[in-house]
Amino acid sequence: MAKVSLNINGRKYALGCDDGEEERLLGLGAKLDSKISELANQFGQIGDLRLLVMAGITLIDENDELRAGVKTQAEDLTQSIRQDAETRKIEAHHAQVKAADSLIDAAQRIEKLAERLTKQRGQS
Repeated sequence: MAKVSLNINGRKYALGCDDGEEERLLGLGAKLDSKISELANQFGQIGDLRLLVMAGITLIDENDELRAGVKTQAEDLTQSIRQDAETRKIEAHHAQVKAADSLIDAAQRIEKLAERLTKQRGQS
């Protein structure tokens, strides 16, 4: 298990993490420190605990908004894919009907040609 030292609002916090996760934890700590600094600049040094609670709530709120946006995008994309699939299904059906009509037309021409050939043979 690895250990990481985070600097949050001017205080050091030692945290343990899985090996290989150190950089990730340092990055998360830097983001938290940035958020707390932002809040401290806005509200002043109102205490570490209050700043941590405000930062936590703010970050969770941002996360919820992002998740809602992703969910909306996923739903929109799903609807678009369904509409596209339905359009392609209709186009494929029309193509099948057209192909079937062409085959029927070709079959009728072949039958007429066969009838003419049969009549010509019968006359010779």
